[in-house]
Amino acid sequence: MRFVVVEASSFPYALQARCADASFSVRLSPADRVHGTSVIDEHFVVDVDACRDGALLDCADVLQGSRALPAARALHRLACLTSAHPACGIAAIPVAGAGGAGGWALARGSDRGAVLVTYIPSIPGPRRQGSSEQSLLPSCMHAWLVAGRSLREWPYAREAPAG
Repeated sequence: MRFVVVEASSFPYALQARCADASFSVRLSPADRVHGTSVIDEHFVVDVDACRDGALLDCADVLQGSRALPAARALHRLACLTSAHPACGIAAIPVAGAGGAGGWALARGSDRGAVLVTYIPSIPGPRRQGSSEQSLLPSCMHAWLVAGRSLREWPYAREAPAG
């Protein structure tokens, strides 16, 4: 469980998520930017692989897995999560990829259509952004939704195959 704050910056165009122990910035093109330079979202994230408290799962803004799965299994798990917890803002499961190149399967709680994000153009910082920092990508995408955009509009998303 963690509380996450997401801010938009105008140069470079980016969303930056931060919590007590990590931060992550994702670069956006000028056409995709979210206007403003202030906090655009604050939300509660629950790790669905670690939490067994149904009340916490039901009130989370972001339901997020911590164990990477092959794409088909990740999409199935995502469908189960959004069905069981339709009030969540976004659900996200890490996808295991060949050669360590993975990504995320994501869906809005009220929308059964999922997207896959496999390329994440982060903004270099003083140190390489590792997996704990990249676990904040779903928080950036939650802020994207709060700003009135859709998952399918996320510049690095592709629609997940149906099935």
